[in-house]
Amino acid sequence: MKPAHQGSTRPLLTLVIPTRNEAGNVPELAERLSGALSGLDYRIVFIDDSSDETPEVIEELRRRDPRIRLIHRDEAEQRGGLSTAVIAGMELAESEYTCVMDADLQHPPEKVGEMLKVAQSSGADVVVASRYARGGGYAGLASPARRIISRGSRLLAKLVFSEARKTTDPLTGFFLVRTRAISGLQFRPTGFKVLLEILVCAPDLKVREIPFRFQPRRSGTSKATLRQGLEYLSHILSLFWYVPSAGRFWKFAMVGSSGVVVNMAVLISLVELAGADKTVAWMLAVGASIMSNFLLNNAFTWRDVRNASRIHFLMRGALSYPVAILALGANFAVYYPLKDAGHLFPTTMADYAYIPAALLGILAATAVNFTLNSQLVFRQSKPGTIPPDTPPAEIARKIQNELKADRVNVIGVPDMNVLARSGVPHRTDSDLDRSVIELVIKTRQPSLVVTGPRRLPQARTNARWANSLAVPIVSEEEVVGVIYATRTSSEPFTEEDLHWLTARTAAAGPVFEPRKIAPEVRRG
Repeated sequence: MKPAHQGSTRPLLTLVIPTRNEAGNVPELAERLSGALSGLDYRIVFIDDSSDETPEVIEELRRRDPRIRLIHRDEAEQRGGLSTAVIAGMELAESEYTCVMDADLQHPPEKVGEMLKVAQSSGADVVVASRYARGGGYAGLASPARRIISRGSRLLAKLVFSEARKTTDPLTGFFLVRTRAISGLQFRPTGFKVLLEILVCAPDLKVREIPFRFQPRRSGTSKATLRQGLEYLSHILSLFWYVPSAGRFWKFAMVGSSGVVVNMAVLISLVELAGADKTVAWMLAVGASIMSNFLLNNAFTWRDVRNASRIHFLMRGALSYPVAILALGANFAVYYPLKDAGHLFPTTMADYAYIPAALLGILAATAVNFTLNSQLVFRQSKPGTIPPDTPPAEIARKIQNELKADRVNVIGVPDMNVLARSGVPHRTDSDLDRSVIELVIKTRQPSLVVTGPRRLPQARTNARWANSLAVPIVSEEEVVGVIYATRTSSEPFTEEDLHWLTARTAAAGPVFEPRKIAPEVRRG
């Protein structure tokens, strides 16, 4: 990439605008943005993949307005198309808010100021400019085919991902986001619907929307192609597979379908091959399918829900059996009264009422089973609030016990002193990995470091790993300390451990402020 201008101050807003052969639209866009955002501290970052004179046009605009920055990507950097362009621009934003929009004037520049006001007044993390909200419109979708595809794509996203239902237009390319709210997200730029990825990967974001009318293109040609449609389907599949919480109900349904296969395979094998009693074989088959479903749900559907210990894992497995029995009861409760209710159906179907009754029973059982698994078997334990008078050493001890860490240290900033500790102490402060701690302080991002054992002359299955977790403690927008946990074990820390500690630490800022640490604790 070749940056043409480097901003030196932290603005309120950065506009990320991908361009590809938009020389006829860029000057008017810049002029209208200047008028709409008059008096505001903003920057414009053009991420350009053009093969025409667009870079020269933007460069001329930049000479007249230093708030404009040009990133012209070479052919190798253009792989991934629009999505990688948007992500590249968002990674450069250092402002409080980032707005993504198109350069073709189909997104009215005058709406940006309104989106910013909504974000500031409501405290929203994301403000979506929606074509489908009341008062919006999509006249810019020139053909009936494009309108059908747009509506179908939107329906698919909202059907698969519950997070997409936060807005009427999860596939819009016109949105504003609080920059810090998406800091640290690992994007998978498979498709071009970046907003959908933000909503799915950060499901707790507060979302608001405003209507806008999608305008007809003024100049140039549309970039919509069949290839982009296929990329969208690939993006849906990628998010579904790689984001643990995405499409959780459908993952549960897939696992349930596999349980039917396991059930029938065990039942037929026991009856036909082992000569078992059919009732006994049925009971064993049901038991096997319940266990199969639990293991797959643990590994796939709820893989982001950590097991505190092996005992915890076994308890969840045991709990899955009464939950399955309750779901079976829900199935029967719906099926039994409807199986002979022929009067509810047309005369020609009266004798077959048991079939829709069975289907409704299955739906009821699935709903009950999924709800109970979510709320009981795989309930996500959320760290509670930390009372402000809790001694830091006590919090360190609780964190050590939960993570089964060898030691947990609370490091003060900026002097890097140990404010509180729990567990086996380090031999000296030099044993702390200061480079990791300094990186966490600088980036404000948590870190997981795993160091494997040295090379051995033969393979080992019980090799010990030295690993650490480092999470910043933030209070009033400042890093006031770092929680640093270490463990040397054949079971290294995982991403789930890091997520848990990050959530646990989120409420600890006021507790660990240096001015609140007693002098004797500071001395360790």
